[in-house]
Amino acid sequence: MDFYVHHINPIAFHFFGMPFAWYWLVYFCGYFLVLYSLKFIEKEYQLLSFFEFQRYLFGGFFSMLAGAKIFYILFYNFGYYLDDPSRILKIWEGGMSFHGALIGSCLWTYFFSRKQRVSFWKYSDLVVTSIGLVLFFGRLANFINGELAGRVSTLPWAVVFPRYGDGLARHPSQIYEALLEGFLLFLIMWRGRKFLLEPGRQSVRFLFFYGLFRFICEFVRAPDSQIGYLLGLTIGQFYCLAMIGISFLIFTRSRNQ
Repeated sequence: MDFYVHHINPIAFHFFGMPFAWYWLVYFCGYFLVLYSLKFIEKEYQLLSFFEFQRYLFGGFFSMLAGAKIFYILFYNFGYYLDDPSRILKIWEGGMSFHGALIGSCLWTYFFSRKQRVSFWKYSDLVVTSIGLVLFFGRLANFINGELAGRVSTLPWAVVFPRYGDGLARHPSQIYEALLEGFLLFLIMWRGRKFLLEPGRQSVRFLFFYGLFRFICEFVRAPDSQIGYLLGLTIGQFYCLAMIGISFLIFTRSRNQ
């Protein structure tokens, strides 16, 4: 069977000689997508001023990037960066972790909400309502990069990713993730924006549904070669189980209160 061979150029353009990948373009465009989604939500619920949300999101954006990079370095590929620390600055080569981005964002949200003396959920609920669309484009960018491919497959839509060097066709798991933990998650969160009137409800729903969808997708996604499997699961699946567990913990605690 003839499979599609991935040959898409991951570089969107060059900026002052530095390659700018599609993946990073998604990050910057996603910032404005989340920012301006508030304008639509604000017309319905009047929860937060655009200026205040802009102040929060600006710091949150860089905290998210820092968290994603630091977490990946420490828990996914520490030896690789220890051998050559200059690789940390080569942002066009990728090496980001969603779970690290989540932790970085939560830390910033906690800091900012304490400073403003308002509820943590006031900001987190708004962000997760539209972030699924950013995740959708982010996974498509992973496919363009030819990274985070799936396990070997003989299905008609399997793809050969040359960067893996084995010539084997694999699941385009990036597309599966884009549809499940991106687009479908966005639909669920956006249609449930009425829950913004219940502090914490949207954040809990995001933790649960993202964790569930990502856990499912990981069954066809190839594990990180430097880590492999742990008890038959990928490291990402363990992080997703933690997300689901935390969502139940927060939900149960809020019901008891």
